[in-house]
Amino acid sequence: MRVEVGEAMNARSVCFTLLRFVRVVSSPRHPIMLFLDDMQWADSTALDVIHTILSDTMGSSCMFFVGTYRDNEVQIDHDLFDLMERLEISNVRTSKVYLAGLDQEDLNTMISDAL
Repeated sequence: MRVEVGEAMNARSVCFTLLRFVRVVSSPRHPIMLFLDDMQWADSTALDVIHTILSDTMGSSCMFFVGTYRDNEVQIDHDLFDLMERLEISNVRTSKVYLAGLDQEDLNTMISDAL
């Protein structure tokens, strides 16, 4: 996939702006959390921005990031797996949690508890 020059400049501008924002608003006393759902739909440019923010070593940002994706909608060559690998290489502490769907009994228990 070929990224146009204007598109690359726009991605760098967005990245710079978000990075500055995260550095300003976050601290160990006031961390921020970023939750992104359905990351299987993210393109490589968006994942590059996420990597840049999470692997920032120059700022004093304190961020907790949660990203979710549907494992039945991604192939092994998806850019998302490249992001996870690059984060580990960049010494960004990561954890992976695998969730399965609810079975009928669990769903019945959850609904009866709510009532």
